[in-house]
Amino acid sequence: MTKVSSITPCFNMERYMEGFLDNLSTQTHKDLEVVMDHNNPSDREIEMIEKYQETNDNLMHIRVDGVDPIGISMNRCIEYATGDYLCIWNVDDLRTPDSIEVMAKTLDENPDVDFVYGNFSIVNRFGDTNGRIVDETGREDELTYHMILGPFFMFRKSILEKTNVFDDQLLSGADYDLALRLAFNGKGMHIPRPHILGYYLDEGMGASTRPNSKQPIEQTVIEMRYGLKIKNQHLIEKSKQDYDVNHIIVDGKKTPAMSYKK
Repeated sequence: MTKVSSITPCFNMERYMEGFLDNLSTQTHKDLEVVMDHNNPSDREIEMIEKYQETNDNLMHIRVDGVDPIGISMNRCIEYATGDYLCIWNVDDLRTPDSIEVMAKTLDENPDVDFVYGNFSIVNRFGDTNGRIVDETGREDELTYHMILGPFFMFRKSILEKTNVFDDQLLSGADYDLALRLAFNGKGMHIPRPHILGYYLDEGMGASTRPNSKQPIEQTVIEMRYGLKIKNQHLIEKSKQDYDVNHIIVDGKKTPAMSYKK
């Protein structure tokens, strides 16, 4: 059984925390650690996490004063992660019990595959299981220009040697940016299954509910840096002003983004 580490950035998630911890306890893959980078945790959040840790040893809780860009938060999770496989698991997204197990098993059985992804459901209320199914079957050719991977994907930690980690600049587009670099540099596999990997919550706030979300601008940044079709032409100049469009920045070190587009 291969160890899996979950990258879990967290900010302002008190109303979801109990449900997330309950969901974590149902996972059938037992060699799992959740690395939670917790920005400005509330007393109630800390209380719930400490209670969970009394009977479970699979949650590493990193407390952070202040609110970091999500790219920085997720990179800190990677620094502490000890698993050979990594996945992103936001506190407001729930997984089916065998979600982690199925993805890890698929990577175990396919050593030539670098990342896996599958179908999921979009729900409007936390805890709902009836939503709009997103089925990405047969869209492998679009991996290098669309966010086909969705919110529930897993990848080998070793592929980061080719792709680099998350861009520190990005507040909301960090996962999309890395997903493209995974597709540029590795082989992916869609998991065919009759049911889904999880339930993605769409309340109009996004995964982190961080202040001043810049999702449309960051999508434009990503489209510009990899030569993709730009959907919002009017945001081009703003993107250039607010971001280093041409570079991935990690701990102050700049790397040309196009160097990852193989």
